Amino acid sequence: MSPRKKERPDPRALARARRDLRAARGRERLEVILDAPDPGTLVRSLPAEELYFTIREIGLGEAVELVRLASPDQFRTFLDLDAWRGSEMDARRILPWLRAARAAASESDREAARWKRKLGELDPEILSMVLAATLRLHDLEEDPDPEIHGDRFMRTPEGKYVIEFSVDGTEYLAARGLIDDLYAEDPFVATRMVAAVRSELPSELQESALRWRRGRLADLGFPDLEEALSWFARPPPEPAVRAGGTARRPGFFLAAFERGSLLDRAAARLPARNREALERQLMTAANAVLVADAIDPGDLPAVRGAVELARATLEMGLDALSGGDEARAAEVLAESPLKRVFQHGFGRVLELGWRARRLFEAGGAGSREAPLLDPPLGEALTALVHRRPLYFPGLEVPREEWGTPASAAFAPRAFLSSAEVGRTAAALDLAASLVALASKLDLAPPSSAGPVPRLTTLYLTALANERLGRSFRPDSIPAGELLVAARALQPLDDPRLAAEGEAGEVLAAMARAHASELLPLRDGAERRPDLITALLVRS
Repeated sequence: MSPRKKERPDPRALARARRDLRAARGRERLEVILDAPDPGTLVRSLPAEELYFTIREIGLGEAVELVRLASPDQFRTFLDLDAWRGSEMDARRILPWLRAARAAASESDREAARWKRKLGELDPEILSMVLAATLRLHDLEEDPDPEIHGDRFMRTPEGKYVIEFSVDGTEYLAARGLIDDLYAEDPFVATRMVAAVRSELPSELQESALRWRRGRLADLGFPDLEEALSWFARPPPEPAVRAGGTARRPGFFLAAFERGSLLDRAAARLPARNREALERQLMTAANAVLVADAIDPGDLPAVRGAVELARATLEMGLDALSGGDEARAAEVLAESPLKRVFQHGFGRVLELGWRARRLFEAGGAGSREAPLLDPPLGEALTALVHRRPLYFPGLEVPREEWGTPASAAFAPRAFLSSAEVGRTAAALDLAASLVALASKLDLAPPSSAGPVPRLTTLYLTALANERLGRSFRPDSIPAGELLVAARALQPLDDPRLAAEGEAGEVLAAMARAHASELLPLRDGAERRPDLITALLVRS
């Protein structure tokens, strides 16, 4: 009987499975793949980096079947993504992948052939670095009776070396299995590779392996560092060539981030071919963020954050270029390289950073280390003058809580929406008005050592001095006058602020919030003067 021909995969079945994958999350994806009519064909049709993220999300121990079914090229990508930290390779991170890929090799000739193909496609430099990290080599010609520590050792088949393994547990099993398979496949090549552990410089092996890795990642749409950083710049006067033109099959990873936003709605208007091209560019944008921020691909929360940032920056650019109109946004996606859209979005953030920097440079807003304005405005200005401007979420606190510790209790983060850009732009307008008001009221910080006071402290101190019969100046209050000063600030109504529009209203509100610290003093409670922050107090 003639051997049965292998049936060609059904394109429609593959398309249905990929569609199901886009809707699945986490372990559901594993079930979709394994329930497919031909799981192996489906696995090998998927983008390698998306398959890697799925394996990491599920857990390598639970996803051994996906590693087994992966192609040699996909498996090599798993190692490219997981074993490197910047330009340094951690060879021991490869061992769990080798063990997973080899897990079923003893069960059948077919599984053994799958493992051999994966092993045969790995860079020799990678294998040499794994061996160097897991074994010590004793040359029997130099020392016929070497000192061996422990029971994890073997004599090589040709009798030239004793290999002593420096790892144990599952790492030992992976390293021992690798040595056994290398010798079983080609003893001459295996002996040469083992000998290289003593003769090859680790730096040369790593440099060579890194070159191969960079080339493969570039083919997947991962830019080099210079190109990645160029995404975080203002768009050039003329649009560049369309980025992300690498050939790859439709993926499923980005589907988890769809929110029905302007970007998603505009993309849905594009023809299918254009949507696939857009998805390739979207992945390139996410990869640019990963590379620019030196994010470990094995850190899934950080990877998700990079994708969210890439999408958010694109959203901000698309919103600016289309005026928020869905039809126009679809035209922009069809006509403009996505890198240019990204740069328009980041350009909006850069403009905010330049405005904040100009406020500090003018001299009236304090400094990045000691901003004049109370939270959240001072913290927002400081966040904006980072190399890559950041958003300060404290701006979302209700205005009546501005000036309190609650409005400062946030960590700056990347901008994620046009609403945050607009909110920060309005805060910058207000900050500029408050700096001008501080100058008008002559509320400059005193030139003395110690913490630099904020604007409300300067204002309350000047007002207390005025109500105690002195000039309206932020000169520190004697500690003996603290109680009378606290009582003099009740009420806080000040016609000077009432005549200054929004800036006056905000300063008055923040002063009231800050002055609440003095209420216990007015009620007879004792408080150490050095713990008072609403007023400048001297001993």
